[in-house]
Amino acid sequence: MKYHAKPTVCAQGHKHASKREAARCGELHLLERGEVILGLQVEPKYTFVVNGAPVKMRNGHLASYRPDFSYVEKGVKVCEDVKSDATMTEAFALRAALFRHLYPNIELRVVK
Repeated sequence: MKYHAKPTVCAQGHKHASKREAARCGELHLLERGEVILGLQVEPKYTFVVNGAPVKMRNGHLASYRPDFSYVEKGVKVCEDVKSDATMTEAFALRAALFRHLYPNIELRVVK
């Protein structure tokens, strides 16, 4: 696995790229049960659309971003990505910048 992360299945049965991500999933499920957050989703997909047209890569795939989690907290839509120093790559920085520009009403949080 890239970055030496160990794929891990969380208590809810979701497969995650790392132990830290699986642990965060458990924390978020507890917050949802306590009604601190609502509508928890695992790996939602956000497609990049510019001027009404989806952005396509050279190979024809749609350019998109898939954060680890999304939920609503205090009426605010939040997307969250669990990152280590090693996974804070330029590619992630570019996807995050595009996401923040194209989805300004969604707060993007990076959790270490």
